Amino acid sequence: HLYPKVEITAEMAQERPDLKLYVGQKLTVVAWIWARTVKSPNPAFAHIDVPLASTFMLSTKEGKEVFIEPLIRDKHYQFIVRMGKPKDAEGAKNGTKRARANFVCLMSGVPITGDYIKLEAKAGRMKACLMAVVVEGAHKRLYLSPNNEMEKVAQQARPEWEPEGFLVDDARAFTPTVYGMTRWRDLFTPRQLVSLTTFSNLIGEVRNQAKNDFLSASLNNSLSNSDQSGEHLSTGGKGAIAYAEAISIYLSFAISKVADRGSSLTRWMPTRDSMYNTFSRQALPMSWDFVEVNSIGEQTGGFAESLRWTIEALEGTATIRAGSAQQLSATNLSQERLSVFSTDPPYYDNVPYADLSDFFYAWLRYSLKSVFPDLFSTLAVPKADELTALPYRHDGKAGAEAFFLNGMTQAMHRLAEQAYPTFPVTIYYAFKQSEGDDEGVASTGWDTFLDAIIRAGFAITGTWPMRTELANRMRGMESNALASSIVLVCRPRIENSPIATRRELVNALKTELPIALVHLQAGNIAPVDLAQAAIGPGMAVYTRYAKVLDAQGQPLSVRQALALINETLDE
Repeated sequence: HLYPKVEITAEMAQERPDLKLYVGQKLTVVAWIWARTVKSPNPAFAHIDVPLASTFMLSTKEGKEVFIEPLIRDKHYQFIVRMGKPKDAEGAKNGTKRARANFVCLMSGVPITGDYIKLEAKAGRMKACLMAVVVEGAHKRLYLSPNNEMEKVAQQARPEWEPEGFLVDDARAFTPTVYGMTRWRDLFTPRQLVSLTTFSNLIGEVRNQAKNDFLSASLNNSLSNSDQSGEHLSTGGKGAIAYAEAISIYLSFAISKVADRGSSLTRWMPTRDSMYNTFSRQALPMSWDFVEVNSIGEQTGGFAESLRWTIEALEGTATIRAGSAQQLSATNLSQERLSVFSTDPPYYDNVPYADLSDFFYAWLRYSLKSVFPDLFSTLAVPKADELTALPYRHDGKAGAEAFFLNGMTQAMHRLAEQAYPTFPVTIYYAFKQSEGDDEGVASTGWDTFLDAIIRAGFAITGTWPMRTELANRMRGMESNALASSIVLVCRPRIENSPIATRRELVNALKTELPIALVHLQAGNIAPVDLAQAAIGPGMAVYTRYAKVLDAQGQPLSVRQALALINETLDE
């Protein structure tokens, strides 16, 4: 009842020849496109909720352009979907947005400042209005003008459960908090909450059905019934209960994908007639106009499509060998055996992983707490021991840096102690250098991380740039994002390594870096990644020495070495 089809009437087709083919048909909704609203700052229109729309373009495909035209009538406005190129191309492209979080009032043209929006939002006056509806036509997407009935249907949603807890007050990764969206439930519309809660509740029913099916199959095929009562999956069970619990876990993966496409932070993609997901990057940025996908449909963002992706992933990882996963700290690895390590550690303060993970954890816990009671014993993801340099967790910047350096050094020591000597330790690192000071370009994240590696007794012996980001993901991110992960190849530093002077280091860099860069470029590394990739061969020179001394006889720091590497790279 919350996802009704839209009947195409003769009246709708009068001004839309493309709809004549569908008159009398009920078409399935793909998505509803909304814009957030605030009260107009103009006193003459203070009673009107005006849209904060970052664009009025719905499709920018050549020859298939579709846009929203706002019509103002009797001190009110309505949205009409039009076909073709808009007369005011720039206006349609920009919507009511001007710069950053600043907009203009649709009714009066008065500026709406970011500060005004924050005040309105925190006062609970930020709402949403429907701008367009996307439906499934014959092998193509159709865009329809909205009406009041469509909005009323959405307002009927009454969720029986909502995610608990608060977002971290860190505007770098959690922009919605600035606009009063401080709880996890604030990131979802009521209809999205009903959808996700319904699917999560159904997992319990599927679990019971799967268990009964397993028992029936066992009886019909005279299979061993020694485990029919069954141990749980978490304790190594392989019978009816464990089978049913495994099925419910896979289904919960699909629900996580629905959540990723099913929040009010998703945006429409006019270039592809599709939508971005919530986590197009490792943050939760604010979205002014957002997409509400039909989660019971067959398209991207719906449960059926999310389940298909989950099944494909499982088929791609199928194996006859047993595997295991454990939730452990890298600083407390056991010493039972030697291992081969390949790790992707946290990038200093770049991403608050655990805080962001609460977005998914809430839904996983809701549906899987009975399957893994220990794993989901806490209301939110544990965060205290996470090896990130987040000032709000460690009494400021200095405390965060010390925590990261000590923890990373300890973790690297454990890897060095337990690494199988024949194989190198490989470490993925894709943190962009972005700081500059009197010593040159480096970054606290890189030099603190490398310092920890060196303190653990490692030397860097090589660099493997690996393309790890999809091209379509890069288009949705900032222009200076890395396209690759830089894999640092590390081995224990040779005992009795020589001591070098700064001059000797510089000469070695000037001799070896050009050759290394030729190899990197031959490997088709993206230009944006070259500075990061050059750190490997540069640090390979630096770490072959026990120490590098400056003119005063003082050890050259990792940060100073990085600055020299970048300086040589520029030359």
